[in-house]
Order: sequence, then C-alpha cells, then structure tokens
Amino acid sequence: MTVKKTREEIMADFENEQLRIEAMELHIDGHDDKPLVYHREMEDMPQRLHFILPENCVYSVTIKYKVKKQPLRNLTYKQMVKKAGIVVNSRKLHMGDEAHVNIDQDDHTHEVTFPPDNVPGGTFFRGKHPAVSTVYADGKEVWKTKWYIEIVKEGSLPEIGGY
Repeated sequence: MTVKKTREEIMADFENEQLRIEAMELHIDGHDDKPLVYHREMEDMPQRLHFILPENCVYSVTIKYKVKKQPLRNLTYKQMVKKAGIVVNSRKLHMGDEAHVNIDQDDHTHEVTFPPDNVPGGTFFRGKHPAVSTVYADGKEVWKTKWYIEIVKEGSLPEIGGY
C-alpha cells in the first residue's frame, strides 16, 4: 500500500534553502487555451509532477520561482528524460544572468519560458518516462526534482497526472 504524501511533503520537493519553485507550466501547441499548470496553490495536488502529452506535439516550459537568501547568478536549467535507462531527451538552457532575492515580495515572481521542444512519436516512445529537472547557479546545482512525462497516442488531450 502506497502512503500518500501530505501537501507539505509534496511542496518540500519544490523548495530548498536557496530557491522556491512557484509553478511549472507546459504550453502545448494546438491547446493554447489550456496550458498544464502545476503550482503551489492547486486545490487538488498531484502526488508528483507528471505531465501527459500526446506524441509529436510541440510544447514550451515556463518556470516561475522565487530566490530566498542571496542573488543567484548565471542560472541554467537542465532537463533529462530517460526510457529504460537511456537518455531520449536532454537539454540545457539559459535561465538568466542574475535573479535577485524576492521571497518576501508577494507580487513578484521570477519567470522564464524556454524555447519549444518536440515530444517524440511512435510506439517505442509511448509510455511513462522518468525525467529530472535541475537548476544551476554559477555551475553549481541549486535545485533538482524528479518527475514524469507520459507520452500518449497522437490526438489525446494533454493533462496532468500523478494523482
């Protein structure tokens, strides 16, 4: 029997002493009216970050975050997706030159939207794949989380899973 995490335990995966992730959004081409949004204030909180996307779709990721103790410089984001232990998608992207401390500012959140990426297609790629997102400042890891991307048949609707 799997024990469900509390909301606080789930949120702990998105925060540490340096950074707090406020939201992660996926905008899928052709579904512009309904982005997939995983955020701290979700009423029905999934147990894990899990995005279900149709094969061959194009999506972009937006991350909203707050910096807690000291400014972070030379921020980069690395995303890696595996299938059966083999990396099937990896990219490292620039997030910004500097992000100032803003944890106490309710009205200000740092935000970055990355260039679009393609979901692969075909029977081989369908299924649930482990992914890891890592944020680096000056080349040092400042935040990391594991999540899932589930690739479903083309024509299916994108959705959030992990409940």
